[in-house]
Amino acid sequence: MDFQQIRDRINQEFRDNPAVNDIENSAGEQTISEISRRNEAEELQEDPWNQDGYEDEESAFAPDEETLERRRHFLDSHAKTAESLEEHLRAQIGFLDLDRVDEELAELLIGWLDSDGRFKGSFADLVMVTGASEESLRKILSEIMKLDPPGCGATTLEECLLAQLDSLEDSPYKNDVALVIANYLQDLAARDYAKIVKETGISEERLEDIIGIIRSLEPHPGRAYSSKTDNEVYIYPEIKAVHSSGRWIAKVDERYLPQIKISPRYLQMLKNPNLKPDEKNYIQEKIHSIEAINEALNRRGNTIQSIAQAIFDEQQEFFEKGLEGLKPMTMKAIADKVGVHQSTVSRTVRGKYVKTPKGTVELKSFFSAGIANAEGEQVAKDDVVRRILKIVQEEDKTSPLSDETIAEMLKAQGFDVARRTIAKYRMNLGIESTRKRKVG
Repeated sequence: MDFQQIRDRINQEFRDNPAVNDIENSAGEQTISEISRRNEAEELQEDPWNQDGYEDEESAFAPDEETLERRRHFLDSHAKTAESLEEHLRAQIGFLDLDRVDEELAELLIGWLDSDGRFKGSFADLVMVTGASEESLRKILSEIMKLDPPGCGATTLEECLLAQLDSLEDSPYKNDVALVIANYLQDLAARDYAKIVKETGISEERLEDIIGIIRSLEPHPGRAYSSKTDNEVYIYPEIKAVHSSGRWIAKVDERYLPQIKISPRYLQMLKNPNLKPDEKNYIQEKIHSIEAINEALNRRGNTIQSIAQAIFDEQQEFFEKGLEGLKPMTMKAIADKVGVHQSTVSRTVRGKYVKTPKGTVELKSFFSAGIANAEGEQVAKDDVVRRILKIVQEEDKTSPLSDETIAEMLKAQGFDVARRTIAKYRMNLGIESTRKRKVG
């Protein structure tokens, strides 16, 4: 889980589990596990219960007024955020007919969707990182497009709209709608209806109905889950890069994720010799729930620390040189080094931020596919992208460079990059074509 998901989970436990005392750290306090083990080992010394005041089960388990007030304050100050698109889609993966490996890939691919639900990842990079074929990745994306909202995971507008056509099962126009979407969206945008009628044989009246159906589809299916403005997005760097003994160390900051403490009142209730078995089981169940969360938080922190440190060990030059110091690195390589599955690395690095001397960056940004240079060594793709950007920024705007020319220039610098790859990176950078860049 990312930081907000963890806070929401703790929030839920605080709201639903009456055995939770509070969620504030307090130096020197014992952990829940230690308290529980101590109480189980102790023999009852005295009956802490006033049996006359023990009215019924409901009143016995009800939190006192102070606990209720503290709980209300905590929940008011940490209101649960709306479900994100990523959370919504991941919760549905189990409904797809995928094996375990493909489910893990589906989780990975969902993490590469933008706020509109469109897939913005690089197949070349993901093939290198996961070892799966591009065909397999595209097949899984086609399955993701079936989830709610339909169309998320599409790589093009056409794919997005076509994925929504299952909702038109009773429409007599479904096949014609698919035909127009697949082949004539640009003509629709240009209002060249005559061309569509001529080439498809669809009547003008029928085309008018088809256009109405297409307009009813959602080109940005994910935007309903992207209501937060930029000013409402908060980043909590859970990892801090610390320089020690000549190397950079990953330190996990868990101040925002303290352990949950158990209510002393419930621990006292366990000592009551007259406690009914079902009541005792209820209390123990709630205590075990708190213990499980705290143990999971500890494991989470250890996993983040070990994976972050493995990444730091590979990318020590980044902390001195910034992006220019990044080396090609895959999730599989880190997974092998740490001894976990690469899907664990994928989930760990997403949504976790690192405070570094070069700024706060997402942990997954340390990964980059490699491109071979003239010596056959792998260099980070980001290095090539920066060189393309620099070349375009310095070009003569009255005679801008073609992708082929840029490829030749990079080859002279020792990077053998295909023209089509230059075009892809250029478009990813938002740089227009040679013709559109020309000035004068």
